[in-house]
Amino acid sequence: MCGIFGAVSSVDIQKDLIEGLFKLEYRGYDSAGLSLISKSSKIKRIRCTGKVKELKKLLSTSKVTGKCGIAHTRWATHGIPNLRNSHPHNSGPFSIVHNGIIENSDELKLILIKKGFKFTSDTDSEVIAHLLASCVTKKKGLLEIVLAALDKLKGSFALAVIHQDNPDSIIVASNGSPLLIGIGKSATYIASDIHALISKTKKYIPLEDNELAIVSRNNVSLYNQKGKKITRSPLITKQSSKTVSKNGFKHYMQKEIFEQKDIIDRVIKDRLGSKTILPNIFGPKSDVMLKSIKHVHFVACGTSYNASLIAKYWIEELSDIMCTAEIASEYRYRTINVPNDTLFVAISQSGETADTIYSVKKAKSSNYKSILSICNVPESTITRLSDYSYLMQAGPEISVASTKAFTSQLIALLLLSTTLSRSSAKYSVEYEIVKQIKTLPKILDKTFELEKDMKIMAKQFKNKHHTLFLGRGASYPIALEAALKLKEISYIHAEGYAAGELKHGPLALVDKDMPVVGLMPDNNLVNQVLSNLSEVKARHGLVYIFTNKKMKLKKNDKTKIITMPACGHYIAPLVYVIPMQLLSYHVAIFKKTNIDQPRNLAKSVTVE
Repeated sequence: MCGIFGAVSSVDIQKDLIEGLFKLEYRGYDSAGLSLISKSSKIKRIRCTGKVKELKKLLSTSKVTGKCGIAHTRWATHGIPNLRNSHPHNSGPFSIVHNGIIENSDELKLILIKKGFKFTSDTDSEVIAHLLASCVTKKKGLLEIVLAALDKLKGSFALAVIHQDNPDSIIVASNGSPLLIGIGKSATYIASDIHALISKTKKYIPLEDNELAIVSRNNVSLYNQKGKKITRSPLITKQSSKTVSKNGFKHYMQKEIFEQKDIIDRVIKDRLGSKTILPNIFGPKSDVMLKSIKHVHFVACGTSYNASLIAKYWIEELSDIMCTAEIASEYRYRTINVPNDTLFVAISQSGETADTIYSVKKAKSSNYKSILSICNVPESTITRLSDYSYLMQAGPEISVASTKAFTSQLIALLLLSTTLSRSSAKYSVEYEIVKQIKTLPKILDKTFELEKDMKIMAKQFKNKHHTLFLGRGASYPIALEAALKLKEISYIHAEGYAAGELKHGPLALVDKDMPVVGLMPDNNLVNQVLSNLSEVKARHGLVYIFTNKKMKLKKNDKTKIITMPACGHYIAPLVYVIPMQLLSYHVAIFKKTNIDQPRNLAKSVTVE
């Protein structure tokens, strides 16, 4: 969601800006633009609606050059996706790009209009450009001007500013929205996330909340919100630019689905002993901390929230610990009661999800025993805020629709659930769970063989408008995730339901044109799911059952049985989600949608 890239160099940087924007495309956007300070110290701005490749074409014909510039991909929040709402926004000698939400933009806009400033967009971001221009006086230097403007802003922002009379520097600021400074050999870069920097440099400085910096080719000067200078050493990222490629696959999503087996192999190698989970995999002395936990409070969004729901089933089955799972956008605004000895767990692929970040900040001021993050990005805001972190090590996930991150979260949460069970007299199942996890690679090999069946099934979904996914127990959140994947990338309306809820409303929707998918591992709930699906068949619904239970159909029964490989009870969610991902992927192939960048969606949701 909204990407910022910028550079100050000793050579022309147009190619660097475009390359940086290409690497931020996966975040989701609807327009793009850049501003350069030309050799004549004039700001030259180029913007377009649509993709970065269109901006590249415009730049190639414009002959605009410069050694200092900022660039942006915009995901529309304030104002529709069009040219005038695209970034950068200019006012007088300033050009700015902005991620986030300015909460008092309407109030500031009225003040600025009275001062004679004219607005040419519907965005909250343009307010920042005019506010900077309004703060200019002969007595103020550039740093003082920016500090004065920031003091008037309320909300979240990552901000980059160039000034035509200062052609060798960019000023950047952050509050609640991520921004990194990359330190190269002959240039300095700024970017919304590490993926855009790693081809240029591995050295970077993350801006913390209420910090700003003056970035030049050979220097980075950090300041707090009062203008006091800060000293902080750069960090070194361990990520590699080689991991951000399709490796011969048609789409990132397809590649990432098939990477899931490698992730499980890595977990088995790095996190498991012969019969038990290795010590302190959630951070130094984490085993001691986890022994004292009596409640767990999960907070997450989207796919990560679905993962937390499965963890709730696991934890309460395996231990005496009470568990709650909440959507971060709800948690951050409601009154919460925190029992003693409660562990707060934030789950996020990117570690930059705005609602989850604000929830972690809220948790830090509450009565939690400790804060644990489960995240895929070691350099992220959420991991920096947490007391303990489990890094999923899934490699960059580029496709907006999460697949391998979900599986990585599930395996992390199964390990957490098992570790928490050690302090409970309810069960002692660590060896059994470790044994089941070690069977996953061979089981997943068999599961991926179902891709041919998913292609055939996808053809039958191509012209459908609605789908129901049903499950019970830990299969219910998998039904939610299956529905989310299908609607994300194929644009077919889909809902996941606890199978027992079918007769409490959704059954009214079932007819001969609606596919109903039942997820039915052979466990103690299998007969209940079969009973629920019989209600669908009685209404002539199209029934598809994914199961490892041996089933015989009556003559003329049109139910489609997809035979799943047999698997252990605890690992079933990790197995059953794979064909759901493949089904969604192939439905989207048939519908010719933009699979890796579905419409209206963003990878890293950094605004509320």
